[in-house]
Amino acid sequence: MVIVCGVLVCLAVVGLLLVKRHSKLGTTAYTPPKNIVHYSTPTPSEKPVTSKTYHSTAVGNQPKYIRLPSIGAEGYVQAVGLDQNGAVAAPNNVSLAGWYTSMLAPGQNGLSIIDGHVDGKTKPGIFYNLRKLAAGDAFEVDLANGQVVHFKVKSVSQLAASDAASQLFARDNNIAGQLNLITCGGTFNRATGVYNDRIVVVAEESR
Repeated sequence: MVIVCGVLVCLAVVGLLLVKRHSKLGTTAYTPPKNIVHYSTPTPSEKPVTSKTYHSTAVGNQPKYIRLPSIGAEGYVQAVGLDQNGAVAAPNNVSLAGWYTSMLAPGQNGLSIIDGHVDGKTKPGIFYNLRKLAAGDAFEVDLANGQVVHFKVKSVSQLAASDAASQLFARDNNIAGQLNLITCGGTFNRATGVYNDRIVVVAEESR
């Protein structure tokens, strides 16, 4: 049986202090995301997510779908903000990824962040195989306006949960369009209900 990842506690307020909020205006008018998730549940839904069961509220240059072919993963992206613990909220379904709306949208110059569950109670999550990504692997993010943004993995790291936020929120000045992905990893702690490590992927937009 797969064990639930739990809330991504590594993305605590202390991590947010490492980041200066970026402007999302770019060259087009900014439209605030709708239906932002602000609650991380320890038991995310495991119901199948399809085009018939999920209605994306993404508009404009907001991310709608992510595809990681080298690890056989893909799914819709929902908007997430801060949760009840002051951390970046986890998606409310194990098959969804979550774009942190206080950062830039993928495809803009700056840092974007997308998180996702490694698993649920009985099934793997969208980022179950995230640790298997390797430098050079290509993936893409579909935006609501029809644009497809292509990325190439720069690095994959497994870090203690307490150390993950500093890397997740770190901007590489040599990367114009940076997208960092995160999920749980390592050993599941039954006492705390979370994994002890995090998998952080740093990717660069392929232009």
